Amino acid sequence: MSLNLPLRWQVPALGFILVLTIAPSAITLYRQSESELQQKTSQEQQQSKQSEDIRIALDRAKRCILINERYPLVEGANAYYDPTGRISKRRLPKGTTLCSRSGYTAEVDYLGTVKGIKQAPIEQLNQALQQRGLIR
Repeated sequence: MSLNLPLRWQVPALGFILVLTIAPSAITLYRQSESELQQKTSQEQQQSKQSEDIRIALDRAKRCILINERYPLVEGANAYYDPTGRISKRRLPKGTTLCSRSGYTAEVDYLGTVKGIKQAPIEQLNQALQQRGLIR
């Protein structure tokens, strides 16, 4: 390649042309690697949160009150001694841990409502409930 420049300017000019041709590709590759890294970090955080939720749910299963499946755990719903809330209007006390055979656990807050629903694999949660003798 021949440039119509004095010899002392040809090397810097060729370097400049090389930079201009490579720079867009380099920027694109850098952006792709950054987005892949962000995606990987996001997936790892999500997996970490899921494993933490499972650990919490299984820990709760060691001390929970098994609820009737006809009255599922609903975030913000009132938690009564009587699941229907018709016979006794007494709410469960703060800190009571509830669980269901479907793998869900929750706690009762100071207002007597269900909060912090977490889920574990059904088999693992039911195994913990079997060890406690709550289910067969």
